Amino acid sequence: MTARVIPLFQKIPITRKQVLIGAAILVVLVLATVGAMVWMPKPAPQSTAIARRGDLSASINATGKVRAKKSARLALPMSGLIATIEKQEGDTVSAGDVIATLRAEDAQRRVKQAELTLSSRTLDLARAKSAPRDEDIEIARASLRKATLSAAIAEAAYTASPTTQTSIGLELARADLDIARASFNRVVNGPSKEELDSLQNSVTYAQIELESAKIALGQTKLLAPFDATITEITARVGELVGGYNPLVAIADLSAFEIAVEIDEIDIANAQVGQNIEVRFDAFPGERFAGKLTRIFPAASTQRGSTVYNAVVEFDPREFKVRVGMGANVKVLTLEKQNTLLVPNRALKNVGTRKAVRVVSPGAPRDALVEVGVTDGNNTEIISGLNEGDVVLIN
Repeated sequence: MTARVIPLFQKIPITRKQVLIGAAILVVLVLATVGAMVWMPKPAPQSTAIARRGDLSASINATGKVRAKKSARLALPMSGLIATIEKQEGDTVSAGDVIATLRAEDAQRRVKQAELTLSSRTLDLARAKSAPRDEDIEIARASLRKATLSAAIAEAAYTASPTTQTSIGLELARADLDIARASFNRVVNGPSKEELDSLQNSVTYAQIELESAKIALGQTKLLAPFDATITEITARVGELVGGYNPLVAIADLSAFEIAVEIDEIDIANAQVGQNIEVRFDAFPGERFAGKLTRIFPAASTQRGSTVYNAVVEFDPREFKVRVGMGANVKVLTLEKQNTLLVPNRALKNVGTRKAVRVVSPGAPRDALVEVGVTDGNNTEIISGLNEGDVVLIN
């Protein structure tokens, strides 16, 4: 019996339609593969930055108004009628100049009376201290003799007729005798220590009264306390004014400062001594240098916001700055020059330290760094990094 051999591969007839279908499937697979390769998202390249040297600065903005560094509102300590006004608004005055006066007749009379009293008391003291004159002794002796004789006559009259009238006459005569005797002793022997002390006290009191009268007279004059310009006069001649009521305003227009208001959210960064940049609408494009010289400790409320008042001194240069001008002030809270910087986004926390990822051959490496100040965008690197190092941005 002969065995039948079956071929391993048989030729299967393929139609043209099958060929086209297979080709279409192959094309679809190829396109899908290529599309996936093209459209598949690629990982974004890591951003880098170069450690470089540069300047750091930060500032806060505030507004304010120009005012004279030295100014005052002047008043008299006493009330009265305005007698004269010696100056006008805009006039310059020197320290001690009279600006206005009150009617001073009463004060002048008081001074004259005090002068007369002092002169009289001084003369009395001088006479008491001087040696007695011969004519004074003779006058006192004559007065004593007369009083002695009068007392003897009165006593004889009373002895002859002891009536009420003669009794009164005797008492009066004896009193006059005592006075004459004391006066004679004072002239001959000089006054006692107690009498001299009393006379000296009288002179002292008279001197005090004269000084007080002169002060009162001086208070009728309104004087300039320092060199300045008169900026306002509110009094008029003939007007009755009260004591301590401001009459005149003056200001030293040779030196200016700016009163500024710093918002409470910025005050923590403001410090006395910081540099200032000032701009005025009146001088477009001009910048004026200055310093923050004072920050008041208590806050105030302005237009619903909490602010702290501060003072800025500046150099107006040749510009005609005027009192009351509005100013835009920039307080330079941070100034660093030519320091090593990296972007803040390059820093990361490693425990309590700061670090950056430094691009190195093979793979990036972590480097611990010591940081300084920051302006919010860049940070100062004190150590741990070199200029030109490339760091990764987080």
